Amino acid sequence: MKYFSLTDIGKKREKNEDSYYSQIKEYSGTAVGIFAIADGMGGYENGEYASKKAIEEVTNYVDEEFQKLDFSNIFDDDIRKILDKALNLANNVIYEKSISSSPMGTTFVIGIIINDKIFIANVGDSRAYMLNGDNFTQITKDNSYVQELIEEGILDEEKARTHENKNEITRAVGYYESVEVDFYVREVQASDKILICSDGLTTMVEDKLIKDIFQQKTNLENICMELVFLANANGGKDNITVTVVEVE
Repeated sequence: MKYFSLTDIGKKREKNEDSYYSQIKEYSGTAVGIFAIADGMGGYENGEYASKKAIEEVTNYVDEEFQKLDFSNIFDDDIRKILDKALNLANNVIYEKSISSSPMGTTFVIGIIINDKIFIANVGDSRAYMLNGDNFTQITKDNSYVQELIEEGILDEEKARTHENKNEITRAVGYYESVEVDFYVREVQASDKILICSDGLTTMVEDKLIKDIFQQKTNLENICMELVFLANANGGKDNITVTVVEVE
């Protein structure tokens, strides 16, 4: 597999509170891709601290646990348990810090590619998508107020994009004493592409346009640069972070 990651402050923010991690590591002879993005909140210093700390805590714990695994005999639930524990550990650290300062938290999405599967854990409204042939699908579901309105049939996707509360999330790592983590598993095959991104992209660029860029461009760096350019051209109201992975 190959990948490219890019982060940008955007047009309106004074500081980039997004953090990301992208690496391919080898565990017991198996190449494992680990790709994570966190979008911090809670004001300048707090948001930056929360996103960086979440990336650090989660990826360190995953690395430690993966070194103990037999990758020739793993189950989906093994990965789910590791990711759930990792995000709850990060939640505890950030929540404890917030008690002594002020409320803070971060979204978090992580995608782990092992053999022919991608395992995804998500909290908040950062997202993971997959392009398989002509099918471009959002894998994760936002933990947000407008997503709840969509599920209740009150809003459609188009109106949700411009809703005044579109940035209001219902879950974050570190904001409350505990955190519920969503977990997804999908099969992947050669030439599939994965997009992991913060909402600085998806609130500025429609899914259809993102799909068009994926289909028009083959170079991963060019895809990332075009996505960030479009998000900024459409207003760049938030920090923008994107990782694109191609399965080989």
